[in-house]
Amino acid sequence: MTSPIETGSSAHFSPATDRIAHKILETMPRRSRRGNVLREEISAIVADCLALISGTERTHLSVQMPRMRPTVARWASIGVPIDTVQHHVHAGFRLHLDDLQAHCAPFDEVRRLMDALSSVTATVSTIYMEVAPPSSDHGAYVARTLLSGRYTTRATREHGAPPDERYTVLAVAADRPARDAVSPRDFRAMLSTKFGQPVPGLESRFGATILVPESLAVEKIRDLVGPTSLTAVGITADRDRIPSVVEEVHELLDVATRLHYPPGMYQIEDLAVEYQLTRPGPGRDRLESFLDPVAAFPDLISTLRAHINNGLNRRLTSRETHVHTNTVDYRLRRIYDLVGLSARDPKLLWLLQSALVVRDYQSMGRPDNTVV
Repeated sequence: MTSPIETGSSAHFSPATDRIAHKILETMPRRSRRGNVLREEISAIVADCLALISGTERTHLSVQMPRMRPTVARWASIGVPIDTVQHHVHAGFRLHLDDLQAHCAPFDEVRRLMDALSSVTATVSTIYMEVAPPSSDHGAYVARTLLSGRYTTRATREHGAPPDERYTVLAVAADRPARDAVSPRDFRAMLSTKFGQPVPGLESRFGATILVPESLAVEKIRDLVGPTSLTAVGITADRDRIPSVVEEVHELLDVATRLHYPPGMYQIEDLAVEYQLTRPGPGRDRLESFLDPVAAFPDLISTLRAHINNGLNRRLTSRETHVHTNTVDYRLRRIYDLVGLSARDPKLLWLLQSALVVRDYQSMGRPDNTVV
């Protein structure tokens, strides 16, 4: 769907990165630490900050820290206050400063740390201004208050209408922008036109979080997403559950984009199996290594993926992989032998499909232009 960057949980971070990221996560409410996305984002940005501090080349921040922009844009789009982000940025730098002091680091290293801190905080502010600028966009203001869980009578008065009791929380990812592609901002405008009043949302060129009143049916949203190149995941929930649901819906969007599912509208039942398979734990670790004996043979992996995607249709797999059906059969037998299971084993297909999902999720990382 989009070009990946290396922020997958399979990435190997340094002990310093792990320690700083762990301490930052410890200060956050447990509700904000569910799943993979936040943990990986913080670890990746900490790693980039440490590299920025230790680097000698004077390159642009976007080159040195490629993961910062999409990550901070996502945080802005799900309503994380900028002062919260800046607080954690300063906390991370302070932890590293403590390390430098403990090791009596030379002054040049401390100076580089201060220069890096200045660059990072300025970049965070710029991204927040781009994603959620202070303006007369009442829909953005209402979205921020709903996402924070602090919807007030002032918001009702300024928005011009009382809030709905239930919303479909949409997480939207943009494909790599094309000249005439529908952007996340365009899509929110389309929803507003369809609904007849401003639809709350926050968006950037990377993606969006949009809160659609339940009165606009999910099927109508699906119809609007269909002709675009956007990927959207929606969960309908009561208004007071929006702050927690937004994390769930972006976790599901992360699954869809990492697995390169085609653009369109998804709901939790469409991704429930993949979501559970990709959560951390011993089961996922075992599934990730299940195909290790096959991974040394790219033609076997590509044949397996095509065969599963084609509903186990040998002729379609043969056509897609440009080999004879007998060759498809031979490759499948080789796969069964390598993983140590019989073709008659009823668990075989389920294990192979599950292992392929986990392997793809772990290896593909996170798209670099998704607000996840």
